Amino acid sequence: MGFRPVSSRVDLPQVEQEILRFWQENDIFKKSVAARAAGPRFVFFEGPPTANGSPGIHHVLSRVFKDVILRYRTMKGCHVPRIAGWDTHGLPVELEVERQLGISSKQQIEEYGIDRFNQKCRESVFTYLKEWEALTARMGYWLDMENAYVTMSNEYIESGWWALKQMWDRGLMYQGYRVTPHCPRCGTSLSSHEVALGYHEDTEDPSVYVKFKVDLAASQSPARKKIGDVAGGQPVYLLAWTTTPWTLPANTALAVAREADYVLLELDGEWLIMAAARRDFSGLGEAPLAAEFSGADLVGTRYAPLYNPHRFGVTRRRFSVGGEGGEIPVQPADDNLRYPVIAADFVSMDDGTGTVHIAPAYGEADYQTGVEQGLDFVHSVDLDGKVSGSYPFAGHFAKGADGDIIAELESRGLMFRAEKIRHTYPFCWRCDSPLLYYAKESWYIRTTAVKERLISGNEKINWYPEHIKYGRFGDWLQNNVDWAISRERYWGTPLPIWRCRACGHGEAVGGVKDLKAQPGIEGLVAPLDLHRPYVDDVTFDCPDCSARMQRVPEVIDCWFDSGNMPIAQSHYPFENAELLNDGRFPADYICEAVDQTRGWFYSLHAISTLLFDKPSYKNVICLGHIMDAKGEKMSKAKGNVVAPGEVMDRHGADALRWLFLTGAPPGNVRRFDVKQVQEVQRRCLMTLWNVYSFFVLYANIDDWKPGHDAAAAVPAELDRWITSELNWLSREVDADMAAYNPTDAGRKIEGFIDNLSNWYVRRSRRRFWKSDSDADKLAAYATLYQALLMLVRLMAPLAPFTSEEIYRNLASLQPDAPESVHLADFPGWDETLIDTQLNTDIRLAMRLSSLGRSARNQAQIKVRQPLPEVFVQVSALEKEAVARVASQLRDELNVKAVTQVESAADIAVAHVLTEEAGYQVALPTEIPQAYLDEGMAREVTHRIQDLRKSAGFEIADRIEVWYQ
Repeated sequence: MGFRPVSSRVDLPQVEQEILRFWQENDIFKKSVAARAAGPRFVFFEGPPTANGSPGIHHVLSRVFKDVILRYRTMKGCHVPRIAGWDTHGLPVELEVERQLGISSKQQIEEYGIDRFNQKCRESVFTYLKEWEALTARMGYWLDMENAYVTMSNEYIESGWWALKQMWDRGLMYQGYRVTPHCPRCGTSLSSHEVALGYHEDTEDPSVYVKFKVDLAASQSPARKKIGDVAGGQPVYLLAWTTTPWTLPANTALAVAREADYVLLELDGEWLIMAAARRDFSGLGEAPLAAEFSGADLVGTRYAPLYNPHRFGVTRRRFSVGGEGGEIPVQPADDNLRYPVIAADFVSMDDGTGTVHIAPAYGEADYQTGVEQGLDFVHSVDLDGKVSGSYPFAGHFAKGADGDIIAELESRGLMFRAEKIRHTYPFCWRCDSPLLYYAKESWYIRTTAVKERLISGNEKINWYPEHIKYGRFGDWLQNNVDWAISRERYWGTPLPIWRCRACGHGEAVGGVKDLKAQPGIEGLVAPLDLHRPYVDDVTFDCPDCSARMQRVPEVIDCWFDSGNMPIAQSHYPFENAELLNDGRFPADYICEAVDQTRGWFYSLHAISTLLFDKPSYKNVICLGHIMDAKGEKMSKAKGNVVAPGEVMDRHGADALRWLFLTGAPPGNVRRFDVKQVQEVQRRCLMTLWNVYSFFVLYANIDDWKPGHDAAAAVPAELDRWITSELNWLSREVDADMAAYNPTDAGRKIEGFIDNLSNWYVRRSRRRFWKSDSDADKLAAYATLYQALLMLVRLMAPLAPFTSEEIYRNLASLQPDAPESVHLADFPGWDETLIDTQLNTDIRLAMRLSSLGRSARNQAQIKVRQPLPEVFVQVSALEKEAVARVASQLRDELNVKAVTQVESAADIAVAHVLTEEAGYQVALPTEIPQAYLDEGMAREVTHRIQDLRKSAGFEIADRIEVWYQ
């Protein structure tokens, strides 16, 4: 019995379905892990996706790059368990439930009930789980789903509590009153790495020049007298610029550059003060100049607020100079309130008027300036993002109030000019609401305390592409800020901090056992659920004053959940106490898209450095984003989202995998077009399949089997060449894969497939038509068989389905062969079989043959038409090589002779010439009659073969031919 017959007209997606059944029925994935249990461990961390949304084409990209490395390492003999994970907490889940319930605010959630809301979140988490599992299986991503870690489990939460307790005990956690990026829609702070995920690059905002009226009587600045003398009692205004009019009601100071020059200009009976360097840019270059002074001279000038907060029912507080800002005392009402001009280092002459509007409640620099200068602090917007108090625009969303504020200031003559500007602005990466930089109390992890260790730890990580290491990721570490860890939300890991209601004493709890050991513990119920609101009910005695300790209401950033997965997936340290020393930490490999440099990649690195003072991963492939065919970002609103399942069902998972792996280097942004998948299938996979089906067809006709008369086989030069190329390929692919470079590995494999089909098989066809006992024919069979078998093992990590199908048939006649290509070892190579000179010679023959065929096309002379000779011009070093491959050139170009020339001038007859990078090939266009007759004979033979095919004859059928 020979090989299973193979059709050249194959439905690859259908083949893949059969392979999926084979893998499942025979537990091939589990066997592949178990078979290497004694091998060196290769550790992989799976970044947990949120399963309450459908997977997209970008998820296929990341999972392909994960899977290819894991399959390769497995075939290299490594033990590679790979645990799946699900990110089940956070705003994505909450927002989905809000949509289901038809609510959109925290107040509505609390009215509905936190317990009921969180139960809905728990139910929503795995809404799309079957889609995720189906996609994972369909694309051939082998992952242990049965033992997946889930971030909402008590065990996972407990490991998070332990980690936070370690940081608390070492003084790395604190609660601070600082400016934090705040999402008014979600009602919570975002961490800096979350903010980095949501920038919109072309946001339109107001660009306004506002007049602040100077009160010379209240001023104590060096410029006071000069201004008064010049203005002569007429109104004087400081001109400031801003793109956030909604912050103007919270203005409590104006900042100037101490060393810069400022000017007093007269315009229509008013006097304006601004930086001299910004006159022309503000449209005041022609205004008469009345006086000049330095920024330092303006310090101490006082001006009337645009909006006195006391008149609009808004509280005014004041920082203690140089204080931390934790407590900001309320100030008494003042109808004659005046604000100061101060000097600040951050005032720039690159934009605006050289005078910066300061609102300490909104903006990090503003807030810090308020603390340092003891400025007033006014919150004119609430946490829902709405203007508070009794302003004319009260109740409006902050940024939505811009237009009303501009109009109101114009009505009072305080708006000098209002325009529009397009710039980059941060939006919530979850709900797409504009963020407000809002001063409030939040909990922080002091990552700045380990900044140097974060940077030095990055030196030990290998990044692919390498520029990420010191670029996007390195820059992020250099500019590190403390991690805003708390979220004022509901469905998440509760912050494990209890605070005394009476004395304010705080205590971090490091686990369930730790919690149960607290004195006077009350509120713990069975079954245990560490989520809100149940954990909110747990209280215990304060060790300082014996009052009750109540948990603070916040939950933690879900990025902490995902970044803590190296230990939390194993419930460390409550179980698997040996985790850090038994080879399971750090990871050898992780992979996600480039946005995770400031997301998961960072949270992994930060937590590991804080806890263990070392990185949690050694190698990382950082992937570029996928755009649509036009280069636009994919979104449901645009209707350009690609359903990955449909692509794979139509063209095959291997074709999609191959495109992602070889279409562009991993770090590049790539455009996705389904036509590219179809082209990959045709160009690469179908080419391989045609070679495979050709081999099986002829091997079965001749009843050839592995080892059949092996001693009689005499390898030809073609056999030695393809064997040499194959061993070279194996060496190169192994090196590329070891270097986390499947892109170059795949491209080299694809090049070999092309050579195998279009040179080796095409030039060997006649060898397979010889008599059964021919030694050359036996060598051709043996060589092609071994080449295919080795090739599919090389490409198994990249195209696991096609490789499996071919392997199972070819290896079926070898009794000791593993049942799956994925249970076989990755191929080695034999250096003695790599003939560099032969490889070079054949590549030269291919190049010259290609040029010769191009010349025939130009002259419109078919290859079947013999020609007297071909003229070839190469470098002096390659002349001997041309002589060695002359017989192949004669065959390929159907010429009787190969003549080497020094230049085109040496060609005497009419010819057509082609050239490329130092090579020239020319063919005669005048054809003698004898050659024309021979060409006719070949044409007749070709026509007969076409008739034979159209009549449906098999290759082994004998036919009778006659002509009229």
